Amino acid sequence: MFIANLVSVVAAASAVAAVEFRFANKCGFTINLHGGGSKFICDIEPGVQVGNNCGVSLDDHGLFKHSPSNEANLIEYSLINSGNGLNQVWYDVSNIPPGPGWCSSFEDCKAFTRRSGYNIPVLVVPTKHEGQANCKQLRVTRPDASDAYLFPADNNKTHDCPMDEVFDVIFCPDHNAAPINPPAPSDSPVTQAPSTPAIIVTSQPATPSVVPVPTEPLVSTSHAPDYSTSPPVSPPSNNDGYIKAWRQCDGRGYTGSSICGEGHSCVAVNEWFSQCVPDSPKFGQLGTWTQCGGTGVDGKASCRPGDECVKVNDYFFQCQPKDKH
Repeated sequence: MFIANLVSVVAAASAVAAVEFRFANKCGFTINLHGGGSKFICDIEPGVQVGNNCGVSLDDHGLFKHSPSNEANLIEYSLINSGNGLNQVWYDVSNIPPGPGWCSSFEDCKAFTRRSGYNIPVLVVPTKHEGQANCKQLRVTRPDASDAYLFPADNNKTHDCPMDEVFDVIFCPDHNAAPINPPAPSDSPVTQAPSTPAIIVTSQPATPSVVPVPTEPLVSTSHAPDYSTSPPVSPPSNNDGYIKAWRQCDGRGYTGSSICGEGHSCVAVNEWFSQCVPDSPKFGQLGTWTQCGGTGVDGKASCRPGDECVKVNDYFFQCQPKDKH
């Protein structure tokens, strides 16, 4: 999940990316591929493989998912690298349901949101560098799959490969999935907190190629939040003083505090819902969710006020909000 929302970088590697995602549909139904903001990308019919990112250019960070629903697992990537010597693509699969707040486990998130972050089985396979360091395939074929992000701080689920990696993304890798219909939208406003990823500019992809899916499986491994505009039946209130990151701070019928924590401002999403979002970093500061350290990173910028540099693994430290409760 946490790959969503890395938008600010002080130092970036200069190499041009050649990352490619190829999509194979082994389901018995059409894959409706969407990107960040639920923007439609392409339809992939059963038994078809589509290359070259399905004809779209890769942004500095983004995602792919099946269907425009918020209740979908996300294949997230980031091409942003801070510091010298880094030229990696960072990726994960997120099964975190929308509106998780700071839930601390899969069961906690499920109980807190009463929503799902999974709608289709998927296998992500690096075809060039799998097995090197933190570059591995991710098999996510159930809501609580161990390879997926299951809660916001599940940060060991972020992986990285060299920037010339070509990923095979296989929907329904075991040929046995039926479409999962998400429940009706909740009456409560929904935001999706950023996932972890990380961190450069990509080349324009060629026109997508379409070929039959191979008989054998392919084997060899903050975006901005999505929002609901439905008004809440009973507007929530908060009387605990300042508001935590990504929580509601204003809106029609809201009766709680509108004072956000340090380094955050109350920003309107729609007439029913405003939330506390991180302020833009000043010169010399790193944005929330940006990489701030790790092996080979020698950048001198620091996290913005209200954030702290947290170790995710030896290769990746990240600016995260100090107050996560």
